[in-house]
Amino acid sequence: MTAVETAPPGLAHLLTRLALVEARVRRAVEERRATDPNPDDPFRGLYLSEEAVALLLDAGRDPLAPDPFEEERRAAAERDADATERSGGDVRLRRLIREFGLTALDVEALLVALLPDVDPRFEQLYGYLNDDVTRRRASIGVTLTLCGVPEASAAARARFGADAPLVAGGLLVVEDVERPLLSRGLRVPDRVTAYLLGDDRPDPALAEVTGGPPPPLDLPGGPLARALAAGVRLAYLRETAGGGGQATVAAAAG
Repeated sequence: MTAVETAPPGLAHLLTRLALVEARVRRAVEERRATDPNPDDPFRGLYLSEEAVALLLDAGRDPLAPDPFEEERRAAAERDADATERSGGDVRLRRLIREFGLTALDVEALLVALLPDVDPRFEQLYGYLNDDVTRRRASIGVTLTLCGVPEASAAARARFGADAPLVAGGLLVVEDVERPLLSRGLRVPDRVTAYLLGDDRPDPALAEVTGGPPPPLDLPGGPLARALAAGVRLAYLRETAGGGGQATVAAAAG
């Protein structure tokens, strides 16, 4: 992870929250390895050994238990963010929370999905937690587990629906929609990642509509300027198609 100490306050808040997700991923991996008959299997997900089948049948998958130390670090990060905002600083993750009406679970899910885009090591770790080396982003099931939420929670599953703030607002993309919901992958669009990291450049797809201000309706000395100089207070303007914003005075009255 990028060093938090050298980051601007708003970015430091994001990196601290991501570090807390990292700690939960580490705990989840350790718990899985403790019972995994072949934790170093390079073909995970491509086949199932008899031992792996027996483990699947005998063991459930419980949500990750909360860690008091992580909760303390989260509270400290939010106090630092409060101080940053009181001093006029910008905390971009909080701005997204307010503008899109995100819940605490939404924020955690966004951070879980964001982590591989900030630290590529977590692609491999998510592949391990997905039990499939080819699936290198967090699935909805893995995300709920890391967030400490039961996978069967209807309210939690609904946070990934098409009308939920994360998805409807374009902050999160649910992939592999042909798969069962819990195994669908989650991806944060590049533009959202860039924004959270401090990049304000617009999406290239919007380049043609995010140029400078439009040209003036009338140039100095043009018909509208002359009409106004002559005391006309009511003018009818007509713009020629493709005229690039230039308007002509079709009729004017005093």
